[in-house]
Amino acid sequence: MTTLLLLLVLLDPQQSSFAFAPAANHNCGLCFANRWQQQHHKPLSIHAASSQEEEDIDDGEEDQIIIPINNDKSILSGQSTFAKYGRPQDINADSFGPLLPIAEAVDEVTGGWALSYADLHPATPRTTIGQAFLATNIFYAAGGLALGVQGDWFYGGLTELAGIVSFIYHYSQLEFGKNRSEVRLALLVDYFTAGAALICGGIYMIQLGIDSIPLEALITAVGAAICLSLCWVWEFGYPYIFWHSLWHILSAFTGYLIGQDHIISG
Repeated sequence: MTTLLLLLVLLDPQQSSFAFAPAANHNCGLCFANRWQQQHHKPLSIHAASSQEEEDIDDGEEDQIIIPINNDKSILSGQSTFAKYGRPQDINADSFGPLLPIAEAVDEVTGGWALSYADLHPATPRTTIGQAFLATNIFYAAGGLALGVQGDWFYGGLTELAGIVSFIYHYSQLEFGKNRSEVRLALLVDYFTAGAALICGGIYMIQLGIDSIPLEALITAVGAAICLSLCWVWEFGYPYIFWHSLWHILSAFTGYLIGQDHIISG
C-alpha cells in the first residue's frame, strides 16, 4: 500500500508545484493528508525524507508516508548567484592565463559582480529550454551575414563573432553550472566581442545622427536594454533565460537595423 501511494504522489500532475512553490507544497500536502486520514483513519506525517527514512520505506515500514519536498531555496526564492555566493574566488592564472590582469581589473572595479553569472539550473544544453536559449544566438549570425552580403563585412563580422562567443559562453553556463572558472573565462571573452559590436554600432549611430536613426532601431534598442536589465533582476534559472533570450533577439535586430541604415546612408 505504501509503495502504491508513493507512486500516486510522484505521478500526480501537481508534483511540479512541490518543486517551485513552497506555499503550494504545503496546501497540496495538507489536502493529501486529509484525504489519507479520512480514508484510513490514521494520521499522515509529511516531511522531507532522509536517506534512512527512504530505506525504512523500502523495508516495508507503513507507519507514515514520506512525501519528498524540494528544498532548493536558491531556485525557489529567486536568489541571484552573486547574492548567494558573493565575489568569485577562482580568478587566478590557472583559470584566465594571459587574461588574468584584465580579469582582476574587471573584478576589482565591479566588486566581483561582472564575473559572476546566473545559475541556469535545471536547464542544460540537453533540455528543450536550454537548446531554445542557445538557438537565439542564431539571430546574431543572421544579422551579421545579412550586413556582410549588403557590403558591411566589418560590422557584420563583429556581429557574427559576438554571436559565436555568446553561444560558447551560454553553452558552458548551461553545461558546467554555478561557480566555474571555465564559464567566467567565456564570460570575459563575451564582454570583449559583444562590447566591440556595441561600440561599432554606437559609432554608427553617432555618425548617422539621432534624427536619422530608424524609429524601429530606437524602439528595439530600448527594449533590448530593458530585457538585459531584467536579466540582472531575475538572475537565476528560467526567468533569466527568458529575458536574456529576448535580449539576444532585440539586440541582434537593433544592430542589423543600424548597420543597414549606415550602409544606405553611406
